[in-house]
Amino acid sequence: MDKIISFKRYICGYEEFDFSELYKGCTAGVKKLPVNVFMTEHKKFGTILINTGCSRTLRTNATAFSRLMSKHKLSFTDEDSIKSRLLADKLDPICIRKVLLTHCDPECCGGLKLLPKYEILSTAQVLSILWLSDPSDGIIPSTLPSAAIPRSAAGLFNGKSFLSDYFKWVFDVFGDGTVLAVDISGHAKSMAGFFLTEKNIFIAADASVDEYALSGKAEPTARLLKLQFYPKDYVSVLNTLRKLKKEHPEIQFVFSHSEDVPEF
Repeated sequence: MDKIISFKRYICGYEEFDFSELYKGCTAGVKKLPVNVFMTEHKKFGTILINTGCSRTLRTNATAFSRLMSKHKLSFTDEDSIKSRLLADKLDPICIRKVLLTHCDPECCGGLKLLPKYEILSTAQVLSILWLSDPSDGIIPSTLPSAAIPRSAAGLFNGKSFLSDYFKWVFDVFGDGTVLAVDISGHAKSMAGFFLTEKNIFIAADASVDEYALSGKAEPTARLLKLQFYPKDYVSVLNTLRKLKKEHPEIQFVFSHSEDVPEF
């Protein structure tokens, strides 16, 4: 019997992207895409979030927030916060027991302070950036919860997984093989992708804007690559995901800004 028993998406803000500027030959124009937070229920570990979306904590440092908005066309209200979304769904935020963090972008960390008691899990590389963030950044430090919030790094996966054919390291988030993590850094200095093994859902964070680029015909422009922390690694990860999709069509890829998300 499956241990992952539900998967749901909350929209916690929006971001605009001009696809004609991001992909060569694309005429799709401007799209307003959701900032996704994913929630899953694990039989042993309870209610889990993957990332936390945008919230007013991003506005704490006005200068840093202005700098953020000059680079990203974000829009969000108080009703878009993960806390508000949970309450609207008649869920007390205390029910969140774990937060899986893909990386340390503002849209991922923005709701951390709004949750009362939980544990943060990711790869050691992502966690080290989160907790040793540069105070001069102004954004991420303002979103950090108290030091009392525990964090745990996923250990190496000791079982067999086809992911080992595509990624150098495969990590086991809960130690039971239900959620595996891989390194998909490139967009960010460190970024983790999470694979729900029982459901064949691969949460690929910002390894692509959305599913459009998984087709081999969508090539990133110089403008898009300039926005990435490691442009060459970004292209390498994108090509790896394309190969994975081609060779394992059963996998459903979802990104931080996917419009279509499977729910059960």
